[in-house]
Amino acid sequence: MGFRETRPRIGKTRTGCCMAGRADIKKARVLLVCGRAHAVQVLRTTFGMLNLKSVVVMPTAASALEALRGHPFTAVFCDSAIEDVDGVPFALAARRLPGLLNPMIPIFTLASFPSRADVERARDQGVTDVLAQPVSAAIIVRKLRTALAHPRPFIAAPDFFGPDRRTRASKTYFDADRRSRQPKKIVYPAPNSPAR
Repeated sequence: MGFRETRPRIGKTRTGCCMAGRADIKKARVLLVCGRAHAVQVLRTTFGMLNLKSVVVMPTAASALEALRGHPFTAVFCDSAIEDVDGVPFALAARRLPGLLNPMIPIFTLASFPSRADVERARDQGVTDVLAQPVSAAIIVRKLRTALAHPRPFIAAPDFFGPDRRTRASKTYFDADRRSRQPKKIVYPAPNSPAR
């Protein structure tokens, strides 16, 4: 029997809302990490158009990490301009700090004019996706539904923890995998798994 990638069973998870088949984002509980009042207002309006009622806004990365330690969220939307926490980027801290309720939560970075280097840096920090601002409600719905209904497996390696950075299989590479050590693939917590 060959390798078979497993996907999480969708159901009641520690996020506190049921995401069945087609992810119902109206029940989502979103954490918005942004210190710019105008950007918060625009994003709140966009979330309101999607009937997202539960949006918690945190102005700093430190307060957002405290919220992630104590409250279940479905997804995090973070402004790329948010300050680091003790020299550690927010996304990296949200993935690796001990005591977080769900270190595998989808994290979306919102950036104005993101370059390829910005996207690669965010990806290497464990961000689920980078969204270019201004972002439309349709893009938020599509990205959020994809992240919740079809999450990528998480990779745990010595220098990386986050969703698999390869979003699709390469059609040009046919050789054997040359990594000296295979990374551990982690699937989202099972519906009945004990809390950490």
